[in-house]
Amino acid sequence: MLNILTHGDETGGLAVAKEIKKLKLLKGEIFIHVANELAYKKKKRYIDQDLNRSFPGKIGGNYEQRLATKILPLVKSADMVIDIHTTKSELRDALIVTKLNEKTRKFIDTISPKYLLFMSATKSNALISNAKVGIAFEYGKNRDVRTVRDTVIGIKRLLGHLEMIQGKPRERVSTTKWFDVYRSVPKPKNAKLLKSIKNYKLVRKGTPYAIAGNKKMLAPKDFYPILFGNKNYEEIFGFAARPIKRSE
Repeated sequence: MLNILTHGDETGGLAVAKEIKKLKLLKGEIFIHVANELAYKKKKRYIDQDLNRSFPGKIGGNYEQRLATKILPLVKSADMVIDIHTTKSELRDALIVTKLNEKTRKFIDTISPKYLLFMSATKSNALISNAKVGIAFEYGKNRDVRTVRDTVIGIKRLLGHLEMIQGKPRERVSTTKWFDVYRSVPKPKNAKLLKSIKNYKLVRKGTPYAIAGNKKMLAPKDFYPILFGNKNYEEIFGFAARPIKRSE
């Protein structure tokens, strides 16, 4: 299952799906699923709440909670779910998973991203958490052609490994850096990140990372910013992470 538009404003998934539709499959089937079509039509990220924080859903709940209950059987029935995202932050070239078994580790090695993000902070309610194997691509900004290109290359690597398409694209020479993304970082009202704060750049304990009014916000412990930005989320700056080894 190739899932797109989990967030209605992340339209890069449409371009990825267009390229994947062109592939000639040797075996198997790729089902392309548009997750939040209403939010897409309204040019919004979501209607009531983030769909990717709404699983397994709630019958009689708000729009995204009800939608999640409808999507859930599709997610569970697929052998693998690939969820396509884009970001407003400067983060690039990241695969996101919420489970780390040996099969998933092998798929990560095959795709060969620059970064692997194990989202332990959100694994209970994300779409991919309900899949047998769930992998999300977060490769860059929405209207960046490189985001689409690199995402498609990553998917082709995976399909080639599964012998679903002929041949394999040229392997990128890179070593994947692994991170455990373990908590969200709250964003007080009107708070702003310091310009020096960058994704994947270590923030040391006791150093400022944002300003709320006239008060500096200090890091309670060392952390690596992930999906950080002033406009990514309403109530958080992003997430705090720590580096891990592939075997963890």
